[in-house]
Amino acid sequence: MSIVELEQVVRNVNDRVTRIEQILPTLATKEDLKAFATKEDLKAFATRDELREEGDRTRRHFDAVAERLEGHIQLISEGQVALQEQFDGFKKEMRSDIAGLDRRLMHLEAPRA
Repeated sequence: MSIVELEQVVRNVNDRVTRIEQILPTLATKEDLKAFATKEDLKAFATRDELREEGDRTRRHFDAVAERLEGHIQLISEGQVALQEQFDGFKKEMRSDIAGLDRRLMHLEAPRA
């Protein structure tokens, strides 16, 4: 490794250490966390069974919401199909009308003998 490369590595390490030094004061210490809550506090907050029950309730609620959303999505899909069918019918009608107008215009423009 050349001197230039080595100097670049040292500069990179120095830059990284500087960034770490800036972040460190913002991190919570073990003492900070103890002031917030102890293990006993957290145990009193919720047991594993309570958390599992809450997760089950949340999952059931989500399943109900998802099922309702599926119904709404199905209605929207059916509406889109109906709109597409109406649009296709409208296109056919417009083509027919344009063809009729084209025939009338050609008849008017045809030389009279």
